[in-house]
Formats: sequence, C-alpha cells, structure tokens
Amino acid sequence: MFKNKLTFKIETFLGIGGVVLLAWMIHKIGLPLLIENLKNFGVVPMVFLILFYTLAQIFFCLAWFVILKNINTKVGFWETFLVYAAGDALNMTVPSGNLAGEPVKVMLFKDKIPSTQSISSVTIYKFADFISLTLFLLAGWLFHFFFYSLPLSWNIAAGVMIFGMTLVSLLLFVLQKKGFYLPTGKWLSKITLLESWIVGKLESAHLIDQDIRNFYLDHPVKFFQSILFNFLAWFGGVIEIMLFMKFLGLETSFQAAFTIETFSLFINNLAFFVPARLGVGEGGRVLLFITLGYPASSGMSYGIIRRIRETVWVGFGLGVLLIRKRKLKPDHSPTNDLNRISE
Repeated sequence: MFKNKLTFKIETFLGIGGVVLLAWMIHKIGLPLLIENLKNFGVVPMVFLILFYTLAQIFFCLAWFVILKNINTKVGFWETFLVYAAGDALNMTVPSGNLAGEPVKVMLFKDKIPSTQSISSVTIYKFADFISLTLFLLAGWLFHFFFYSLPLSWNIAAGVMIFGMTLVSLLLFVLQKKGFYLPTGKWLSKITLLESWIVGKLESAHLIDQDIRNFYLDHPVKFFQSILFNFLAWFGGVIEIMLFMKFLGLETSFQAAFTIETFSLFINNLAFFVPARLGVGEGGRVLLFITLGYPASSGMSYGIIRRIRETVWVGFGLGVLLIRKRKLKPDHSPTNDLNRISE
C-alpha cells in the first residue's frame, strides 16, 4: 500500500513537472506563433496524419497477429486490431515501459482462447517488438552519422542504450528458451503471502513456457515476420514527420525525419516513467528540430500535432475498453487451461 501511494505521488509529481515544462516551452517560443503555425498547417492535413498513422498501427498489429494466428486459429484480424488498440492506449498513457496494456489484451481475449495462449502470444510479440525497436534505433543512429554531427554526449548515450538493449534481447531469448514463467512462478511461490495462489498457476506457467518454446522451434519464419512488421511500423513516425514538414512548407528531408524520430525514441525510452511522456516528448522534438536547423516553433507544432494524434488513438483504445469492460474482470476459473492439459 505504501509503495503504491509513493508511486502515485512520484508519477503525479512527474506529470505536473511535464505540464510545467510544456507550458514554459510554449511561453518561450510564443503562443501566438504556435497558433499561427497550427492555423497554417490546417485541419485537413492534421486529419490526414491521424488517418495515415493507421497504417503504422495496422503493421504493429500484424506483427502480433502472425504470432497469435499460429498459436490459435480462432481469432480474426479485426478483433485482434481492436484488442491491440485497447492495450496500446494504456501503454501510451500509463508509465510502465509499454507493458501496462498487455494484461488487458489477455483479458479481452479470454472468451476466445485460453489465457495461456494469449500470454504466450503477447510475450513473443513484445520480444519481437523490442528487437525491432533495437534494430530501428541502431539503423537510425548509424544513418545519421552520414549527414549530421550531433553532440558527442548524445551519441555516447545512444550507443550505450543500443548496447544495453542488445544484451537484454539476448538475455530474454535465453530465458524464453529455457523457460521463464515456470521458474519465476516457483520462485514467487516461496513467498508465504503468494504461495497458495501461485502454486495453482504453475501448470499454466508450464504450458506458457511450452507454447513459447514450440513457437520458436516450429515457426521461426513467423517470428522474423513479426520483427519485420514491427520494424516497418516504426517508420510510420519518420514518414509522419516528413509529411508534417511538407504540409508546413519546411524543407522536407528523409535524413532529418529519420534522425528526429530515432533520437525522439531514445528520449522517450529514457523518460518511460513520466506519464504519457508529457512535456518530455515535446521538449525532445523541439531540441532536435533546432539542432537540425529548423525553427523551434516547428518542433513544438509537430509535438502538439503528434500529441493530438496520440490522444485520438488513446481515445479509440479506451472506447474499446469501455465497450468491453466486463471482460476485464479476471477469470479465476482454470477450465480453459485444464482442457488443454487433458488434450
């Protein structure tokens, strides 16, 4: 209870700090200039950018769907997309390292497939997503050296982060191959308060580990397809920046857009503990636009437009959650998993 209260206070403090930072940047750049920029950009291009990013979301969802479809053939793409959007809404708003929405995905599918299979698919998908992000950041970081000379401290931090993410990827792969959920469950069962609850879940944990190992053995091509779909989806942000530049009348540059998106993601990953990266995301983009020779107002304008786009998608995802909220009640019945064991 104390930890939850402390976490809430920290997150509230960081959220307020983000709002203050955002307000300060708007004041320094000039609110009238920002309003003028947004007016010049126009409503139609803004709607177009929101609709365009649907393609990136579809690719992210496809990365999960190719895994889920091989584990359980009962699910369709449209339903998977709705569940993905619901989980993604929480991932974008709750400080959790992009993990808050994953349990929701499992619960929203509980009427369709056994929870063990949902958890297996989500685990494999998040791993593919993490690898794709590592590859995207590596590609963007190496690419920018051909065109720009960014501060040494930025590049050292980026290199350290990519190296760390690579090590984490290797560690996660080894853990999944050996089994992650069952050993973790056995370790947690040693805690007195959790023992009675965890012991009843160990067989399910074994099934999840088994599903994950079997997927890597039987469907390596599907796993690489998932990485590819995720990798392509990350370029949605790059193309979005290029379209923004075009609509606002700025010099449109792929290398600038790729560099801005890459280092923005570095900043976002470092600031995962800030609610919705409020203020931090906008500040990072302003700094990057300035560094690459663009006006500060264009960086803030893009940050605001991107925030609007994210808000629309969060609203869509939360709408799905609202409609399907009855499924968010945990199902404590082991029937589905026991049926799998008896097969």
